[in-house]
Amino acid sequence: MIQIKATGNWRRDPGKNHHGFWLLSPNIIYGKAMMIGRNRMEGKFIVLEGIDKSGKTTLSQSIFSKLVAMNMDVVLTHEPTEHIDEGLGILNNLDKDEYLILTAMFLRDRLWHNRIIEDNLKRKRIVICDRYTLSTMAYQGVFLKELFHDTESFYSWMTSTLSLSHIQPDLTIFIDFNSDMFRERFNSSGKLKIFEKADYLKSVYEIYKESVRRGLFSKEFLIIPGNSSMEKTLELSFKKIMEL
Repeated sequence: MIQIKATGNWRRDPGKNHHGFWLLSPNIIYGKAMMIGRNRMEGKFIVLEGIDKSGKTTLSQSIFSKLVAMNMDVVLTHEPTEHIDEGLGILNNLDKDEYLILTAMFLRDRLWHNRIIEDNLKRKRIVICDRYTLSTMAYQGVFLKELFHDTESFYSWMTSTLSLSHIQPDLTIFIDFNSDMFRERFNSSGKLKIFEKADYLKSVYEIYKESVRRGLFSKEFLIIPGNSSMEKTLELSFKKIMEL
């Protein structure tokens, strides 16, 4: 039994296929094209980014399903992968100066993941990834930024370090969903995880915005307002994807 991310929640599956989608690994889903021939989008790497509750996971799955319906060879994956999930239990016990350890964990996970991404790109498949390098930049950067004397040193060091485990996406879709929107959408009395606290997400969002403004870690960006409907978000995303 292995886990797949097929509908926005983790669920179990015997391992061969799920509604026509072949499982390449516990966190990779492959939608096999049924028609002979290739398309001009072959071998494209598309990343979706945004803070928690922004809708990027739902969007990534919608894009994947739509491309499969168009008979395109497409792979849906995400970060962090299952290789890091167990290690995330240390989060609440880390001191701020120990977040270099956590960053190293994410980079190690990405180096493994990159082999899967590169293999599928070489096979001329479209790879859709829910979170990638910009997530590490923003989420771990909030704590690492405090180790630097100035903003430019922080962005320079992070850019150089994260580039060591980075494959340049052809397109990054950034959902511009801020911490105020998060508070409005997240209506729960349950305890928030460290990566879901509104004050923390505000700082994450600021690094996201600045990184996108600087054009870091992607050939091209599509910025979608966070208050857009899912239908409009999918429409804008798909239009841009079809232009690649």
